[in-house]
Amino acid sequence: MQMFKSIVGFSVIVCSTLLAISPEAKAADFLMIPDSQSDRVLLFDDSDGSLVNDNFIDGAGLFTTPLNAIQVNEEIWVSDQVADSIFRFDLKGNYKSAITGGLDNIRGMEFVDNKIYVSNSGTDNNAPGEAVVTFDTSGNNLGSFATGDPYDVLSYNGELLVNDINSNANGGEDIDRYSLDGNFISNFHDSDGVNGIDFPQQMAVRSNGNLIVGGFSAPGGIYEYDENGNQVGFFDGNNGVAFRGIRGVYELDNGNVLWTGGDGVVSTNLNTGEFTDIFTVNTPDLLPEADYRPSARYIEKVSISDKSAKVPEPGTVLGSLLLGVVGVVGKFKRMENKE
Repeated sequence: MQMFKSIVGFSVIVCSTLLAISPEAKAADFLMIPDSQSDRVLLFDDSDGSLVNDNFIDGAGLFTTPLNAIQVNEEIWVSDQVADSIFRFDLKGNYKSAITGGLDNIRGMEFVDNKIYVSNSGTDNNAPGEAVVTFDTSGNNLGSFATGDPYDVLSYNGELLVNDINSNANGGEDIDRYSLDGNFISNFHDSDGVNGIDFPQQMAVRSNGNLIVGGFSAPGGIYEYDENGNQVGFFDGNNGVAFRGIRGVYELDNGNVLWTGGDGVVSTNLNTGEFTDIFTVNTPDLLPEADYRPSARYIEKVSISDKSAKVPEPGTVLGSLLLGVVGVVGKFKRMENKE
């Protein structure tokens, strides 16, 4: 009888605990990086940059040159530079639809205040040329505003930063400030493309509030600017950032900077220069085939809730436990009747 009371008591405690659990699913954070060589989106750990899933989104038959994957509420939007489209997926990586028309040679994107900002360069498909095109969360085109030749858009201190890769234009190779409505505010950082950054790609914010930017062309590396646009750091091969055509940049939770280039994904401690190949030609065991060379692009965080995984709901577990308790009670009653 004492064993019976213990079992029932334990079950009641467990059931009460489950009833107290909020039905809201917990979310886990990961980093998405498109690989334009294999037409996939890979997942990485946001703490140390380690590879989590090498085929989170399989874009075979859809992607041509996927460049930036961002989270838009409960969806993932992937910009494709050559397909001139934005492909939409759910948080499980299942394809939903595509946004086509009004886009040509698109690159980085940003989602802020229920609006998606897309960097655009060409004029085919009725696209506006060098501009940022805006969409609502349903995929409706809201118009555009003129910029330099943009490669990325970033929300920064309540404004937008838009970079410019056009070295032939007056004021090219710079980073400019715009309001969320698309009005030009001022130049954030001006570079001559010789001594400063040339071909700026992804921009990201460090934990200290500074801006880091991938410099694709020589002098290639990772550039760091303070909130006023002053260059306060430059990291190249002498600092663990090899000249591989830097594209994506992102500061990890461990303080290292994850960056991408023409042969994959690398994590570097910018203070010590120590680096780790995460998913590159130097990690053959992680690559899909021999002599494979990843072409990694921009890095963005995604929060995926347990709803996206096939896990038992609290009610299912509770029901199983209750059935178990009923079974135990019945067994002990039968045993008592036999005594």
